[in-house]
Amino acid sequence: MAAGAAIVATPTPDAHPATEASTEAVTEHGRPPAALPLPATLLGRPVFYGWYIVGLAFVAAMMSSGIQAYSLGVFITPMTEELGWSRTDISLGQTISTGMMGVLGLFIGGTLDRRGGRGLMIGGAVLAGLGFILLGQVRELWQYYLVKGGVVTLGMVGMGAMVVNVAVSNWFVRRRGRAIAISAMGISVAALLLPTVASAMITAYGWRAAWAVIGVAVWVVMIPPTWLIMRRRPEDFGLEPDGGRRLAAVGDAREERRSQVDAARWTRRQAIHTPALWMLILTFGLASMGLGAMLLHLFPYLTDTGFSRSEAAAGFSMIGLAGLLSKPFWGLAIERFAARVTAATEFLMMALGIALILAVDSTLSMFLAVFVFGLGIGGVVTVQETVWADYFGRFTLGMVRSIGRPFTIVSSAGGPVLAGVAYDVGGSYEVAFIVFIGTYVAAAVLILLTPEPSPPASPQPSLAAPEPVPATTDARHAAVEAPPAPRSDRLAGD
Repeated sequence: MAAGAAIVATPTPDAHPATEASTEAVTEHGRPPAALPLPATLLGRPVFYGWYIVGLAFVAAMMSSGIQAYSLGVFITPMTEELGWSRTDISLGQTISTGMMGVLGLFIGGTLDRRGGRGLMIGGAVLAGLGFILLGQVRELWQYYLVKGGVVTLGMVGMGAMVVNVAVSNWFVRRRGRAIAISAMGISVAALLLPTVASAMITAYGWRAAWAVIGVAVWVVMIPPTWLIMRRRPEDFGLEPDGGRRLAAVGDAREERRSQVDAARWTRRQAIHTPALWMLILTFGLASMGLGAMLLHLFPYLTDTGFSRSEAAAGFSMIGLAGLLSKPFWGLAIERFAARVTAATEFLMMALGIALILAVDSTLSMFLAVFVFGLGIGGVVTVQETVWADYFGRFTLGMVRSIGRPFTIVSSAGGPVLAGVAYDVGGSYEVAFIVFIGTYVAAAVLILLTPEPSPPASPQPSLAAPEPVPATTDARHAAVEAPPAPRSDRLAGD
């Protein structure tokens, strides 16, 4: 903050902004705010409702991105041994799924901005749970592709990272880095527990039963809390991001720009004509190429290298441990340092981790190498989601993310197949892993060269009404439910 800058506090409502919305307040649409379902205080202390969203996002990250990223690698060996498939066959299923997620992401961005993520997440959880159960029943390769690339993918799009992180970004601005970091820790918990738990279930009951257990767990853990907690953004309830305690520094260029970016409302046309959009798409495309492949093939790579399944599972879990420990630091770092610098550091950390993995010669060195790689992975979600929100604001973030999603996914989808082909043709993952080191270094250079876009000069039409929410009789949240907005309120360009 510039020396001597005057600090102006944004006024807060008389009631605590975390939950109590007065019936005299109005939302951005000029209507009374809707009601919130959870307590205004916990243990006698006021609570900003956005932290409930973060808690739900933590669970969603664990059950969506965590399972998607860290489950299939454990299942590769038993599935290929029983069904007679190659690792390329299995990898192609992951690639189909990833590609479909990119295509489907095109269609949910506008809906996410207008209606919020609750319906998407509940529908996604229903389909994802069913898909995992069906994975345990496949016997033909086409069945595997249909289930993995169809049912599971539809579920993951609805309850996955894009929906969850846009929701968190809508509730936080100044504290966005730490909020996304905390929610992303759910992925690390999945990485820490899932390989060992899934491996134990496969050993005891078989891979088919293990898939069924995962499917039922998604239903039980995701559907009830999503229905209760998920809401679109604080303005729908007469609140402000970060609990209504934002501070604007007069004369602080960074804070002034943050305020301008946060208020920006982009149309699809405006975003497409912004060079920064395409540079970010290329950056995260390069960075994502190796991530899915490493998460899918690292476990079999370790067993191929001579480690037992239990050693490989324990080593693989180092990704989760490192991510769990490092995510808060990545969140604080991106709040304090330039987003491009933090992102470049994360990419280089992952390149270093892969290089160390290629050089392992003992159990200890394997644990250390995977841990370093996990430190880089710990920043993936936090850095990427915060960069997008810091560059394009939060009001049309879903639309902007949906533009870039298919292009990024194409790159991400190719990584697992590249690694699978490298193994099937050459009997080793070494060539593919070296390629991934190069893509991470290239991504680090590119993000440092990516300029921040100028927000649209003219104000854009306001967004449509939030998703309908059930009324509550809690006196602390008594308010009139907001009626649906007419179609003319919808964002231009969606």
